[in-house]
Amino acid sequence: MKSAAERGHPLRFGVVAPPMFMGWDEVSAWFQAADRAGLDAGFVVDHFLSDLDGFEGDEGVTLEVWSLLGALAAATNRLHIGPYVASVTHRLPGVLAKAAATVDHISNGRLILGVGAGWHEREHAAYGIPFPPPRERVDLFEEAMEILRRLETEERATFEGDHASVEDAPFEPRPGRGHIPILVGSRGKRMMRFVARYADYWDLPSKLDRLPELEERFLRMCQTERRDPDSIVWSMRRSHRPPGTTSRTASPRWRRRGSPSSWSECALGKTRQSWSGCHR
Repeated sequence: MKSAAERGHPLRFGVVAPPMFMGWDEVSAWFQAADRAGLDAGFVVDHFLSDLDGFEGDEGVTLEVWSLLGALAAATNRLHIGPYVASVTHRLPGVLAKAAATVDHISNGRLILGVGAGWHEREHAAYGIPFPPPRERVDLFEEAMEILRRLETEERATFEGDHASVEDAPFEPRPGRGHIPILVGSRGKRMMRFVARYADYWDLPSKLDRLPELEERFLRMCQTERRDPDSIVWSMRRSHRPPGTTSRTASPRWRRRGSPSSWSECALGKTRQSWSGCHR
């Protein structure tokens, strides 16, 4: 793999805003400020409850991600936006694809579609959403990605899987760029194969101790899928909290409300010299 400098890719930065305990006025102010400041991307998480790691309680305001992204698409001008990440368990794959295409249309092609297999069992139970075992969720993820690919590339898509299907489905409006960029953040063996097959961005873990191992797996999967590894951009999220604290020792207000995270896009070479610009 070439380094970021060798590939001519500048480092890009964004923000991940947790839409928990915040109403529309506050979330939109964050994104409009990021838009004016020249940041490259802004993401919001796809959750229905606020009791995530680092937050206390599930009674806080939590905005639904696709409704929110549609409004943010209209409220910003240049910022790329997207879910971080949309769980394939929350919506049927065809419905997820239509939501993504609609936001991409409103934003004039600024959507980055973060997608994952889902993990928050409590919110599934709370809202009556089935939460299958991990293997089935990964199977569903694969089928969802295949459905999205077929909707983008075929005039009318038909697909029959074990967990999801579409039948003679049109797909209008089509993405403005012909394809909505896909971001996947998983590190599991099967999921990394799907990173190599479907993703435009691979979001790395914030801890880098396993990076050599994961890079080797990434390159091996790209070879298996006959995918140029330099065509997949690596990115990373870093959480920010008060200095000298953890998510459990920070002030009660921080634990209730959270704080934005930075998101950095980069392309790492084998020497990983370009990583210093991403690791904030």
